[in-house]
Amino acid sequence: MISPFFKKLLLSRMIDIGNGEFKIFHKNYFLGSVEALILLREELKKKGMLDILYKFGENISKEIFNYFKKIGGEKEESVKFWLNMITMAGIGDIELVEFDTESGEVLVNCSNSPIASYYVKEKKKEKVDELLAGIIGGFFSEYFGKKVKCEEVSCIADGKRICQFRIKQ
Repeated sequence: MISPFFKKLLLSRMIDIGNGEFKIFHKNYFLGSVEALILLREELKKKGMLDILYKFGENISKEIFNYFKKIGGEKEESVKFWLNMITMAGIGDIELVEFDTESGEVLVNCSNSPIASYYVKEKKKEKVDELLAGIIGGFFSEYFGKKVKCEEVSCIADGKRICQFRIKQ
């Protein structure tokens, strides 16, 4: 089933698939499997370089935020747009549980991280969502206009009910 957000993008010609390209908002993207991402994560873990996944995630959200700003979107609307983009990308269905703009504290839940779900099947118990933490941290760094860090405080792969992420300034 196609999400309403994806349908809007198709109808407004903001998604173009053809000629060996996959473009969203006139920017090239590529599709890859979760297994390929897991392989990359495992190689980076061996080298003690998982922070690269976090930085990659930060950049993803920075691009989303800046595109939305460029087309004249209001800051408050950017949150909904970002949530839709992340869900559409298959990174997980994320939900803002707490969002205090004054203190800068944010709590985000993800009930179906495909990365964490993979590790559950493999029976490896650890926090594994560096990419999603970076995506969340990157968005809120842009939103608040200053660098913030996102920490994964619970993970499905670690035996918890949900993956949960906390931003503190």
